[in-house]
Amino acid sequence: MNRRSQFALVAVALLLAANVVVPLVWGDVYPFTSSPMFRDTPTCCCNYHVYAPDGRELPAEDWLVQRIYDGNPVGYGVGICPPAVLESEFGQVCDEKTVREHITAQFKNPNNKNLSCVDVVQEHIGPIDSQHVGIVRASRWRVERP
Repeated sequence: MNRRSQFALVAVALLLAANVVVPLVWGDVYPFTSSPMFRDTPTCCCNYHVYAPDGRELPAEDWLVQRIYDGNPVGYGVGICPPAVLESEFGQVCDEKTVREHITAQFKNPNNKNLSCVDVVQEHIGPIDSQHVGIVRASRWRVERP
């Protein structure tokens, strides 16, 4: 075996060793991670839409109802602290009371100060049959400014 082949084998061995050692010693350091994608095996989730009284859809970010899930458990391996969105745990289906409490708290956001109420639509996404995923049910609630 020539020197070039030996160097290549050593480089590959070091990369494989780093894949194991780096996450164990220092945590997630790009491009090494201990978190396999979708390790929490989600089976359902929700989409949320917020509408003004005149029917226009409002930005999800203003109401903290956007999805921040990237395939890893929420907040894991992203390097930043994600905002406190409604879906704090991916796959969690919030009940009406939780949604209302969350939306009521968001009326304090300066972007939301001119609204007297909003309509919130929760789309529950899950398995429709053994081959398809889609909207299983949708709920709509009107939330008034406190």
